[in-house]
Amino acid sequence: MLFSIRKGYDPALPGAPRQSVEDAAPVGSAAILGADCPGLRPALAVATGDPVRRGQVLFTDRRHPAIAYVSPLTGVVESIDFGPRRTLSAMVLRRTGQADPEDDGAGTPATPPAGDARETLLARGLWPAFLARPFGRVPAPDGTPVAILVSATDSNPLAPDPRVVLADRGPAFDRGLTVLAALTTGPVFVAQPPGAGLAATAGDRICAVEISGPHPAGLPGAQLYRLRPEIGPGEVWTIGYQDVTAIGHLFETGDYRSERVVALGGPRALNPRLVRTVMGASLRDLTAGEVAPGGRDGFARILSGSVLAGREAAWLGRHHHQVTVLDARPEARRLPLPWWLGRPGRGPRPLVASERLEGLLPFGIPPVPLMRALAVGDSETAERLGALDLVEEDVALLSCFC
Repeated sequence: MLFSIRKGYDPALPGAPRQSVEDAAPVGSAAILGADCPGLRPALAVATGDPVRRGQVLFTDRRHPAIAYVSPLTGVVESIDFGPRRTLSAMVLRRTGQADPEDDGAGTPATPPAGDARETLLARGLWPAFLARPFGRVPAPDGTPVAILVSATDSNPLAPDPRVVLADRGPAFDRGLTVLAALTTGPVFVAQPPGAGLAATAGDRICAVEISGPHPAGLPGAQLYRLRPEIGPGEVWTIGYQDVTAIGHLFETGDYRSERVVALGGPRALNPRLVRTVMGASLRDLTAGEVAPGGRDGFARILSGSVLAGREAAWLGRHHHQVTVLDARPEARRLPLPWWLGRPGRGPRPLVASERLEGLLPFGIPPVPLMRALAVGDSETAERLGALDLVEEDVALLSCFC
């Protein structure tokens, strides 16, 4: 199955990473972030100062106790921060020792798990790798999707090439796809670049889909839009290709794999390349000695994610495959005003309609009416236009032209 997407745009950005994987220096800490699971209220299994091992359960979802969240490294719980209404903000883990990310210690027994695949994924911390459309949230433990989409392509600027990341992970990737097929009665689609040859021997109900075109062709939203006539209505789960490899590794060896290959690039990256680290890694540790001098006052911005949909953060996001190093934002100059005038308030920037916006979204959704509806909080119009099929990253490209 081959799809070519024409609408979109590929932003040009210097600092493209070299497509070869190297081991990053061991990070001193990692975190599980509430931003990756909005609204999560944890039922804690550990407290501040407790020692933990890689793969050990740290907390469960209070609403769905079957969903476990596990430690990405061996160390101690350094802090647990909460947001409004006791939702999780971040749980920070500090590494003990200088072990390699792949050798954090035996967090789980090295025997392949038996029994139901769903129960294994829930108990071993890999269920949060799934995101359900609509809404882009972790699916319910008892949910059944009409299809599962594995996104093994990435059109974000400076993103890693999935073919390079999966070069030596083929058997684990295929095993992971087989496990996914047990979670649905529908197809498991593997979106990939043309000629990648992924999932060639994975099994029945696993369909390779070749996607080409400019950004956002490499995002699950654009891929689901083209596949929706084949799938039909209903909830669809999406998952990243590195998480599929982790699932396959778990079912082959019984070991929880917290490894993450990310692209370290951007205009201020000293040595742009692909590096191997752990999920939730400290970006301060990961980028130490990796930022080129220059820029305004010598400062730089570190984004977890792409320049389009990433966020300034101290930790690597659960679903992010790149770290972007940019120049610091220039501070706006303020004119001195008499004290009795005060400072004028700065409102939100206006939405400027442009013909260029019409060619950016390959979803069959008019972007200007959609953005207007979202800006004024008109949820009925936004839903009628098709907003339920989108998440934030699907429309992030519009910010380049507003």
